[in-house]
Amino acid sequence: MQIISTDKEYTYDVFMDDFFRLMGEYNILESGTAGYSVLGKRIPFIRFGRGCRKILLTGAHHGKEWITAMLNMALIEALCRMYGEGKRFGETDMIEFFNTRSIYFIPMVNPDGVNLCIRGLTEDIPTFTQSRLIGMNAGSREFVGLWQSNIRGVDLNHNYDALFEKGRAMEFAAGVYGPGKGRYSGEYPESEPETQAVVGLTKEINPDIVIAYHSQGEEIYYNFNGKCARGAVNIAQTLARATGYKLIEADGLTDCSGYKDWVIEHFNIPAYTIEVGKGENPLPLSQFDKIYSDNLKAVLCL
Repeated sequence: MQIISTDKEYTYDVFMDDFFRLMGEYNILESGTAGYSVLGKRIPFIRFGRGCRKILLTGAHHGKEWITAMLNMALIEALCRMYGEGKRFGETDMIEFFNTRSIYFIPMVNPDGVNLCIRGLTEDIPTFTQSRLIGMNAGSREFVGLWQSNIRGVDLNHNYDALFEKGRAMEFAAGVYGPGKGRYSGEYPESEPETQAVVGLTKEINPDIVIAYHSQGEEIYYNFNGKCARGAVNIAQTLARATGYKLIEADGLTDCSGYKDWVIEHFNIPAYTIEVGKGENPLPLSQFDKIYSDNLKAVLCL
């Protein structure tokens, strides 16, 4: 019986229900807490594998990209099932894969933003925060399907310490002057608790490879500020073959203060932003099966 819900919008409550069911079903998994959101929602991480090669995957930095949280969870369940059945997947021996790799997942980096995008203004959001959100949203109470940032109006994937000031200057040039539904990078790097959670766990793990899942475009970004780590291009090409996605060199706002950028800058390891699916965010669930199939192949190549 499939545990992960793939037939409905992936709110924080659905995610946490799946999280507890997954941890209860598979004792090979380990979990912990990376941190907490602005509104105090737990940001769990999950570990699959016991090996020395450490890989960290993240999802849902952006509220309206919640399908990437679902993807992370579905990948974890698939890995557990294949390991439990002793299956091979193409050339991948799952027993060897488990024993040589430790894959860490932070499926939902931005739980407050996800819920705001899916459910809109709800009673669990403090009245003062609701008023601030409406102000950020040009006086509108309509948030469903629109919100990318966290609950304070900061775009978490522009809140990392990697060419932060350059990114701020480009935001100003583009007319982004303060908190809102997307693109605002915050007052300073790592100003947000969600960003701090990801940074803290990344430093603790000290991974060999990082993937940040986003949507949309079916593209893979692999460099930062014209550079990437040794071996990063070869891994990017492997990921591109597995997914069928295009390799893209980042520039402009896509090349500033993102998680992938920070990892390359501070760890000098292969790090990627993978944009799944095509169309407008939030992507329809009708795309999920293809997104899942493409990216399961990719993870098994790492």
